[in-house]
Amino acid sequence: MNLSRRWAMRTGLTMAGLIFGATAMVGFGMRPTRAGAGVGADPRGEVVRHVTVFAILATPDRAKSVDHRLSTIQKYLGELLPDHGFKLLDVKSARIVAGESIDSRLTHGYSVETTLLRPIDEDGKVKLRCELDLDGERQFSATIRAPLNQLFFCERPYLTDGSRLLIGLAAREF
Repeated sequence: MNLSRRWAMRTGLTMAGLIFGATAMVGFGMRPTRAGAGVGADPRGEVVRHVTVFAILATPDRAKSVDHRLSTIQKYLGELLPDHGFKLLDVKSARIVAGESIDSRLTHGYSVETTLLRPIDEDGKVKLRCELDLDGERQFSATIRAPLNQLFFCERPYLTDGSRLLIGLAAREF
């Protein structure tokens, strides 16, 4: 067998193997992901999400004073709680993998812990758990599923002075 025939035979077998492999992946519902390429993955191969958690104090206020740091979401907050003023208490943002958390200490003895439960599910949503404690005692725990890049609020209504605590959560790729 001459050299060009062997080369053609090897190329043909390689192409057939690639086509069979791709067909098998599609047939079994497997999809190639970007995680293996290092985009959105940590060195251990886990999917990383950039999670942001922020706490807002909403107080009944006819003047509707709004913290200037909340100007980009002021309209949304006004629709959510009309006749309220809004003050940003804290904001934390970190790149985390499933099982990791972001902790935030707030005023009046409150603290918030947000845990990434699942970085992406079959519907393309991120699963987060938000837990609010007051002086170490659990006040509420909420598990949410939200699309990437979408803001979601958990609410603790009626603190001691009639105000509300809003906890904003968002997750995105980086």
